[in-house]
Amino acid sequence: MEIKIIGKNSSNRTKIMKNIEKALSNNNENIEITLLEDEKNFKKYNISNTPALVINEKVISQGKVLTEKEVRNYIRVLS
Repeated sequence: MEIKIIGKNSSNRTKIMKNIEKALSNNNENIEITLLEDEKNFKKYNISNTPALVINEKVISQGKVLTEKEVRNYIRVLS
């Protein structure tokens, strides 16, 4: 599974990153987390609001800091 966080360095990006790490703390799957800041990624995934969360090449959210519970749910459904 691959998780991408798209957006410039901001407090919201830091918050969503922490929530993802908490959600993954009890997960034994092989999950790769990537931070993307390039403008080309904004265009590639059609992102207009950051931070954006992409799981397995599917845009899950834009402009929202998902809670740990929401992230855990998406990971469970998409794995």
